[in-house]
Amino acid sequence: MPRLKLTDTERLILANQYEILAALKNDDSYGRIAEELRDGQEWLYQQHFDYFSPNMQEEDAEFVVTIVGIYSDLRDSYERLADKSGIEPHQVEFPGFDGNNEGELLSFARALRKSNRFIDTLPEHGKNSHMPTRDIYSRMISKWEELGKPHFPLSKEQISALLAARAHPSNR
Repeated sequence: MPRLKLTDTERLILANQYEILAALKNDDSYGRIAEELRDGQEWLYQQHFDYFSPNMQEEDAEFVVTIVGIYSDLRDSYERLADKSGIEPHQVEFPGFDGNNEGELLSFARALRKSNRFIDTLPEHGKNSHMPTRDIYSRMISKWEELGKPHFPLSKEQISALLAARAHPSNR
């Protein structure tokens, strides 16, 4: 991650915030950070910001919102179907993102849930698929776009087409 560059004004504001934290929490470590910030000891104060994650790319956020929205429509539409033959309930449940390879996507899905978005689709603590999903979801999104970006309620044929695209790369 690139180093966080702070202006003198930002350093002063942060130093004041850390002094307040030191007083409120009765913890001298916050006071040391405030001193490092005031004194311009960049190498030292940067160590406290190393845990920051880079901002998520807009296209990744849109990707997550789109696929979770599709799964939301899949699940809700499936529930309304009179004829559910050929479609199993687990097929319309959101499988999640891979914690090892798609951590930023999984983290954003968790943040969506914490923000009370897609609460019926996303489990409270996210869902680790334990396998990469980006290609699978990309195929589903392509099929969804090909179908004209349909929304709830989806027909049984639309549900089947989206599920087929997930399962088979040739069905794009």
